[in-house]
This record gives sequence, structure tokens and C-alpha cells, in this order.
Amino acid sequence: MVLDIAFAPMALAPTTFNAGDTVRVTVSFRYVVGVTKTVKLLAGPYSTNLFGKHLVNACVGQADLTLPASSTPAEGTGSVDFLLVPKSSGGIDDGTFGLRVWIEDTNAVAEQDAVIIVSGNSSGGDMLSGMMPMLMMLLMMGMIMPMTQQMGEESG
Repeated sequence: MVLDIAFAPMALAPTTFNAGDTVRVTVSFRYVVGVTKTVKLLAGPYSTNLFGKHLVNACVGQADLTLPASSTPAEGTGSVDFLLVPKSSGGIDDGTFGLRVWIEDTNAVAEQDAVIIVSGNSSGGDMLSGMMPMLMMLLMMGMIMPMTQQMGEESG
């Protein structure tokens, strides 16, 4: 059985969301399939850096779509929700992200860079990372100072 799917191009305007918001994505596509088939539509944010695109796995949503059999290209639509899991729960950080939508086990993928702007992550639970450099210096000083005092006693 062959399943041929092509997404319509995305032309989304950048939109700001708060961490914890649910985002609904609706896509349209054309498909050809020999028998009625249920497929998984997935969507989620991704970040881009020097090493490529990285999906924020904690925020990926999925929905089942039923595609009726069609021997000629048929129009299809589908919606999927995903939650912007806050950084404190292992999710997304504040910043600008792309959107990726795909259908599992097919080559149907649609992406658009810089359309999801996330803000509103609380920084209260992440106090340790801001203090880490200071703590490291104090720990190193605590190890070095006794060594220098011991060296001074031996040479005297």
C-alpha cells in the first residue's frame, strides 16, 4: 500500500506564547492512499543552532487522523495540540523557535523557522545556575588555601 502526502506550504506570522500555553496547529495537505488508513499527525517547536535543528521533545503533540481511501489526490486537514512545557519541568526555554509538523512513517514534513516566541518562564527555580560560578570559585579557594598554608609552614 502506498501513502503519498504533500503538505501545503506554511506562511505563519511569528506569535508570542507563554510557557505553559497549549498551541493548536491546523494543517492542510493532499494525499493519495489505496485503503482507508489512520496516521499520526505530530507537531512541535524546534530550535536551530550551529549543529542543526533540535526538536523540543517534551513539547511534541500528536493526534490520529483517518484518511479515507482515494486514488486521486484528495484534500485533507488535521489539527494537533501541543503544550509548551515550562523549562522548570524539563521543557522549552524562553526564546524564538521554529515549528515542525509531520506525519509519522511518511516523508510528509513542513517546517517554518522563527514563528513561536516563548516567554514567561519563571526564573525562581533556577537560582543555582546563576550562582554556580561563584560557588565554584569558593570551592576552589577552599581547596587551595589549605595547601598554601601547609606549604608556608613546611618552608619556615
